[in-house]
Amino acid sequence: MWDSRIDRGDYEIVYESRGAPGGVERVSARFLLKVFSRGFEYEAGGRRKYIPFHRIVEVRNVKTGEVLYRSRRHGP
Repeated sequence: MWDSRIDRGDYEIVYESRGAPGGVERVSARFLLKVFSRGFEYEAGGRRKYIPFHRIVEVRNVKTGEVLYRSRRHGP
């Protein structure tokens, strides 16, 4: 988000979402609007959503498959 050499579209955030198939949703980092001390905000489909960090399951590079972060609460 802050490094212009990195394409945010290469990254995906997977987070817990009640009612979603499998209990998770995925959002491309290209849709991030703001990062706060306790979560982030993104826009998709004309709607803004705030997601607290404790709901993040995984952050990964979609091109390489590299997992940058995985929550310990959600297994290896």
